[in-house]
Amino acid sequence: MKFVTLFLKTENVHLLKDVGMIPYHLMKDHDVDSTVATYRNSDEYSYADNEVRGLKLEFVKRTRYGKTVDGMLYLIKNARRIDVLNVYHLNLSSFFYEITYRLLNRKGRIYLKLDMNPRGLISCLKKDPTGMIKRATIRMADIASVETTGMCRRLGKFYGDKILYIPNGCYTGEAGDCECGDTVTEKEDVILTVGNLGTSDKATNVLLEAYAEFMKEVPESNWKLKLIGSIDEAFKPYIRDYFIRYPKLKERVVFTGPITDKAELNEEYRKAKIFTLPSLSESFGIVLVEAAVRGCYLITSDMVPAGYDVSDRFKNGESVKAGDVSALAKAFKRMCNERYDWEGTAKRTAAYVSAAFEWSSIINRLYKRL
Repeated sequence: MKFVTLFLKTENVHLLKDVGMIPYHLMKDHDVDSTVATYRNSDEYSYADNEVRGLKLEFVKRTRYGKTVDGMLYLIKNARRIDVLNVYHLNLSSFFYEITYRLLNRKGRIYLKLDMNPRGLISCLKKDPTGMIKRATIRMADIASVETTGMCRRLGKFYGDKILYIPNGCYTGEAGDCECGDTVTEKEDVILTVGNLGTSDKATNVLLEAYAEFMKEVPESNWKLKLIGSIDEAFKPYIRDYFIRYPKLKERVVFTGPITDKAELNEEYRKAKIFTLPSLSESFGIVLVEAAVRGCYLITSDMVPAGYDVSDRFKNGESVKAGDVSALAKAFKRMCNERYDWEGTAKRTAAYVSAAFEWSSIINRLYKRL
C-alpha cells in the first residue's frame, strides 16, 4: 500500500505530530510504504534521520500559483501510484486535491483528517457556499477522521461510519520517556499553560485575569502561574498593563518564552500540578496529552472538546465556560485549596493517557479501516 500525506506546510516539528506520526506508524507497525509530500519549509528535517527514520519526504516544487495549484500539479504527476491519499482540513486545497485525485485514480482511496474545532463544525453545517464545499469534501473522502469523541458523534449523525475517531497521540520516543510511577508524583504548586500566548483563540487574557482573581481570594497561596510559548506582539502591552495593575504578581507569573528542547519542556509538565487550556476554540490541543501523560490535572474550557477525552471523561480534570474569568478562578481556588490526592491523580492520569493516546494503538484502528 502506497500512503501519501499531502501537507505542503510540513516543518520538522510536524514530523512528531499527526502529520508525521500517522504515516510513520503505518510504515513502522504495518509495513505501509509511507511518504509525506511537502514544500521544503526548513533547511533540515532532523527528525526524519532519527525519530521517524524510514518515513519518506518528497519535496514539492513551489510555484507562484500557490499551494492549491502546486498540490494539484503534484497529484497530476503522482496520483496513479498512490493507493491512499491523506489530506488535512476542510478547505479549498483539500477540495481540489480530492477532485484531482479522483479524476486520475478511480481505485484509490482518500483519508481526510479534519482537525475540526467547534467553530469548524458550525461552518461545515451552514447552508452557504462554504458549507456546501466543506460537506462535498467530506463526501468525496472514503474515511474522514476527527480528534474527539464528541465531534465524532455529531458528524456521525450525518455521515455514519465514514467518520472515524482518530485522536492525536503523544510522542514519547521509541522506548517511551514517561513512566507512570514516581516520575509523575514530584509535583509543585504550579498552574501551567503552553501555546501561542496572546492570540485571540488562546484566551491568555482570561487566564491571567482568572489567576489574579484567584490570588485576591487566597493571597497567602504559594501557587505560581507559568506560561510557556511565544508571545504575540500585540499582546505585550496588555502584559505590561497587567503587572502595573497587579505588581505583587510579578514574582508569581512567569513567562518563559518558547521551550523547544523536548526534555526541558517535559520536565515543566512533570513538575506542574495543574495544566490549563482556556481556549475559545481548539480542534484538539496536543499539549493536553503531553501534560496529562506526565500527570497534570486538566482544567479546560468547554470549547476544548479534547478535554473530555484526555481527562477520561473529567475523572482527571474539569471544564469551565469559555471566556468566563470567574469560573476559571473558582476552579483554581477549588483545586488549590482542597486536600487533593495529587499523587494518586498524577499516576491515574498518566496511566490512562499512556494507554489511550499511544500512537501505535491509535493507528491500528486506522489501518483496519484502510
